[in-house]
Amino acid sequence: MEVNVLDKKEFVFNIICQSHVPMFIAWGPSGTMYYNDACQPLLGIEHPLEAFEFPVQTVFAGNWDQLGPAFDQVMQGRSITISDIQLFINRGGHSEPVTYTFSCIPIPLESGEIGGMLVTATENIAIQQAAQKKIYDILLRLPIGILTLRMPDYRIELANNSFLQIAGKDMSEITGRSLFEVNPELKGQRAEELINQVIQTGKPHIENGLPLRVERNGGQVTAYFNILFYPLLESDGACTGVMLVGREVTEIVLERKRMENSEHYFRRLADTVPIMLWITRSDGYCTYVNQKWYDYTGQTPEKTLGRGWLSVVHPDDIALMTSCFEEANAHQVPFNFEYRIRGADGNYRWILDSGSPMFDKKGVFEGFIGSVVDIDNRKLAEDAVRESEKRFRQLADSMPQIVWTANADGYVDYYNKQWYLLIGDENQFGDESFIVHVHPDDRERCLESWHEVVRTGESLEIEFRFRVKYPAPVYRWFLVRARPIKNDRGQIIKWFGTCTDIDDVKNIHLELENRVTERTHEISHKNKALEETTRELKEMNQQLELRHEELRQSEERYLRMTNEVEDYSIILLSKDGYIENWNKGAEKIKGYTADEIIGMHFRLFYTYSDQQHNLAEKLIAEAKENGKSTYEGWRVRKDGSTFWANTVLTALHNDKNDIIGFSKVTRDLTKQKQNEDQLKIYAEQLEQKNRELERSNSELSSFSYVASHDLQEPLRKIQAFGNLIQARDVANLSDTSKDYFERMVKAAIRMQNLIDSLLEFSRTTTARKNFELTDLNILLDEVKKELAHRIEEKKATIIAAHLPTLTIIPFQFRQLLSNLISNSLKYSREDVTPVIEITATYVKGSELNEKAALPGKDYFRFKIADNGIGFEQEYAEKIFELFQRLHGRNEYSGSGIGLAICKKIVENHHGFMRAESGAGEGATFYFFIPVK
Repeated sequence: MEVNVLDKKEFVFNIICQSHVPMFIAWGPSGTMYYNDACQPLLGIEHPLEAFEFPVQTVFAGNWDQLGPAFDQVMQGRSITISDIQLFINRGGHSEPVTYTFSCIPIPLESGEIGGMLVTATENIAIQQAAQKKIYDILLRLPIGILTLRMPDYRIELANNSFLQIAGKDMSEITGRSLFEVNPELKGQRAEELINQVIQTGKPHIENGLPLRVERNGGQVTAYFNILFYPLLESDGACTGVMLVGREVTEIVLERKRMENSEHYFRRLADTVPIMLWITRSDGYCTYVNQKWYDYTGQTPEKTLGRGWLSVVHPDDIALMTSCFEEANAHQVPFNFEYRIRGADGNYRWILDSGSPMFDKKGVFEGFIGSVVDIDNRKLAEDAVRESEKRFRQLADSMPQIVWTANADGYVDYYNKQWYLLIGDENQFGDESFIVHVHPDDRERCLESWHEVVRTGESLEIEFRFRVKYPAPVYRWFLVRARPIKNDRGQIIKWFGTCTDIDDVKNIHLELENRVTERTHEISHKNKALEETTRELKEMNQQLELRHEELRQSEERYLRMTNEVEDYSIILLSKDGYIENWNKGAEKIKGYTADEIIGMHFRLFYTYSDQQHNLAEKLIAEAKENGKSTYEGWRVRKDGSTFWANTVLTALHNDKNDIIGFSKVTRDLTKQKQNEDQLKIYAEQLEQKNRELERSNSELSSFSYVASHDLQEPLRKIQAFGNLIQARDVANLSDTSKDYFERMVKAAIRMQNLIDSLLEFSRTTTARKNFELTDLNILLDEVKKELAHRIEEKKATIIAAHLPTLTIIPFQFRQLLSNLISNSLKYSREDVTPVIEITATYVKGSELNEKAALPGKDYFRFKIADNGIGFEQEYAEKIFELFQRLHGRNEYSGSGIGLAICKKIVENHHGFMRAESGAGEGATFYFFIPVK
């Protein structure tokens, strides 16, 4: 039986080997393959026996889902035809799909069993042609240019519609013709070289941005293309043609070149600037830093770009800096950060990093561009200034007088402890903050003098009265001095001042002056015998004035930093009392130079008796216990002479409150003590003269009373008689007298109005600023009720939009609205009904074209517009100044302060204000209040 089986298989195999039709036998349960030579392409094999005697399922693994069930039926004895079997065969050096039909018949054995099957494969040409046509149609319609050339004459075999559009040709013009006949301008260009290269190597080639000179609009232009050059291979591997697949990218290439030129120019320019520049993408990824960064940090581009630059940021700064940058990047807003980076020398230095967001033409955020500036020297200077300021304040607090400073604009920014002890409140700073403590009669003179010296840069020396709260709330006379501190360029950078209590001396002087004046008048009316006494009293007064002037000169306070003070000995002691520094004042008062005295114990300045009683050690002990010790007594100079001194010893502490030393301020009061002793002598002499005068004429006492009464009475009678004339006798006056009287009354009224307005302006500066959340609609209603009579009198119309609710100072904002509405009513045109419009609009600071606007703040823009007489725009800033009027008093009443008050109120709310107008066109006032 076995022989019969083998004979059957060999018989069939011999038959199929003679056929030129692809045929194979699948034999036995495993379907062992036996095939003729015609099957080799079908099976996709290179060697004839590569798949011989392999299982049929292994050979057709990719099609087994389709073939397996059919082959099972054949092995059961059925003949089967299997259609549309797609196989990939190698043709012309590349694989392509081919559709076959398998005709399968069983091969029976003599036993009746099925030993295997015979399969004949027939290629479905029609299906393949249809598929090829479909592919051809697709190629024609593809949006990318396709061209096939056949060698050796570069004959055009296929050109799709996209290629024809690029070339500007019709199919009829190019089919069957040489490429260089149709487009002769391509001859000798890079395209010809690449075509020949692919023909010779048989390997594809891709060329991007290939420049070609082509015919366009009657002339030659350079266009750019991305082209794939693909070889067309025959079955023997020979290359007989080339397929070109490509598209024109002229606009893309030209735009890229423009960008590259722009980028190249920017980078060359950026590398020449003396600061570091950088650029990031929208995700924060750094794409560029200029050469200055690499020079400064020593980094390379590989270690910098992306987020590598963070490696040079100081570890203590990186978390905060990263958080701030990410927040700015998320909100797409400008930023300024100060942090430390490591330089090429390994040292960390402070830098200022500033960035601005970039947006494309459509407003899409592209990232940041920024700069980095080394500010390390500035930071060191700031630290030094802070340390110097700390030491200065410790010294100033140890002074027995009031010490204060102001900035170049006159804004008072510091008082020592004596101010708060005697006069002021905490945090009471500003250019006029002190004025509330000045006697009302002295305020105008005080402010005028202060503003004048701030304007001119001259020194100030003035006497006026402060209301003190310690030991009792009374007004006392002070001598106030101020000196400007200038930089190397002569510019004022600071004002330094002192306030010295001279009330006792002032009162003695005034008392003596009053008594001398009284006695002089008495003596002149009595007899010549008293003239000699008057002369003596005048001489005493002159001597007193000289002594007072000497006292004022000796009271010159601390007007410059420690080394420049010459009228005070200001020294620093160790905690054991040894001298550590020595200023000019100490050298002047005590006679020692710094080299002679530094390192010595300060007991050296005390008399022999004080040294025997350990006075220096006792003062140190008292300062350690109480923080300060004060003593007056005789001191010894280098030359052995003595002087009367006031000494204040103050303990200095570190951050842990440990005593690290002492400041010792010594003032030479010898002349003052002599003056005080001399004043006592003068007082005794004066008392003696008074007793002599009382004995010579007992009427002096009554005369003094009459003189005192008559000096005050005229002031009261001016008011009383003025009222009487107004009430009773005005009708009896002549026209000229009436005119004079009316002028006097009007002048008094104007003076009263002016004083009221000045007080109102002062309150806007000095009053406490209590901010409250307020509905401005309610506030406006209150103002309209207050002005109801004037509104009705003018028949005015107020049109107000809905106003916001803001955190403001209510009474000031009410006054702001009242002043502006009153202004519009006052300056309305005759025969024109006043119309006042009030609106409020939410705006971003970055969108405002206003110099005072801050980009990071949001504002409400308030607009109050009227149809009144208006003013010339050239006066738009001047009207906000004090006492500025554009119209005479006879035309329109007023003090010229109202708009200055408005501007001050807006500034108190951290806002700003401006006006727009034209003569006869009404006025519009804009003021901007921050939302927060």
